[in-house]
Amino acid sequence: MVSFFRIPLLLLALSLSVVSCKKDNLTAPVDNTSVPRTLGEFIENNYDLSLLHAALEKAGLIDTLKQAGAFTMYAPDNAAFNAVGIVRASDFDRMNTDSLRFILKYHIMKERYFVSTFPSQLDNQYKSLAGPDIYVSIGVSGISSGNEGRFVFVNGTMIMPDAKRNISMANGVLHILGRPLNYTQGSVQDYIAKDTSLTVFSALMKKFGYWDGLKTQKTITAFAPSNEAFGRYKITVDSIGRMTPERFQSIAFGIYTLQLHPAHIFSTDAFAISGMNSGFNEQNSISIDSIAIYPSYTYNNYYKREETAVYIKRKKGNGDWINNPYGPSTTNYYKGRVLNADHVAENGIVHIVDQLFINPALMLK
Repeated sequence: MVSFFRIPLLLLALSLSVVSCKKDNLTAPVDNTSVPRTLGEFIENNYDLSLLHAALEKAGLIDTLKQAGAFTMYAPDNAAFNAVGIVRASDFDRMNTDSLRFILKYHIMKERYFVSTFPSQLDNQYKSLAGPDIYVSIGVSGISSGNEGRFVFVNGTMIMPDAKRNISMANGVLHILGRPLNYTQGSVQDYIAKDTSLTVFSALMKKFGYWDGLKTQKTITAFAPSNEAFGRYKITVDSIGRMTPERFQSIAFGIYTLQLHPAHIFSTDAFAISGMNSGFNEQNSISIDSIAIYPSYTYNNYYKREETAVYIKRKKGNGDWINNPYGPSTTNYYKGRVLNADHVAENGIVHIVDQLFINPALMLK
């Protein structure tokens, strides 16, 4: 039995260089509508957005953001680009221009949306300028008081607090993100097939009959262990070829695709629902038979950082929850959540994790 707390997209990896004229920073007044200043002009005159400006220029989009609009842009600042490995503007030269243009347009919506205008629920769907949907979720709690202080997540990525949100311009509004949005054109299967850190997982899904479902199912969430995670158990592409699927309980490897049941789960969803800062919460976990998966998230406002983990628990016959007896009680996202959580594809979401949830040797029939 599977239950979910709900059933409801290129990683930009690039960086900074230069400027000669005087530029703003992100402590600018929130409301700039009284001056004839556009989103494009604000971005090109802001130190903290110099990488975004370089990307928009390469993609030929900076002039779009100077047009009448209105637009809402979710803008990764320099720190967000740095977190995914971008250290200089010239890094954009290694990217395909069409792909760069697509993903940047994915960060833009038509019309003007302030935080308070989003309905209080998960997965509000909006068309991006690129075409595919963006998912905006509103948390039950806030960083500060009032509607504009609520936690807001775009594809699982938090809109930053205080002066970094609701930056209003003549032709729209800009919100700063702590990391670029991830979107892959194609299915969850296509994403996994292209990721060289998931070759063992791909082989496993094919061997155990889950591969086709990663393309054909309309809504999928996959927690995909990295090649390194399988290596700790000496599981390789070759050893998977020698496995006999009938010898294993279905949960042994079905757990990673939630046994192909419909699910659309971002890393921040449980936090958005509950407002809990840490730990395991049964009500908002994903239950597969007696095993529960709980993606935990909190934003530490004191240190200005995100804290994440994925909890795995087992429910005993008497209803009590205990630490996972078949593997780790907590796992992390492979090389960090910034890089490997919330990869959105056309039919779902992929999270790459750094450990197996279950030791396969303990799941033999």
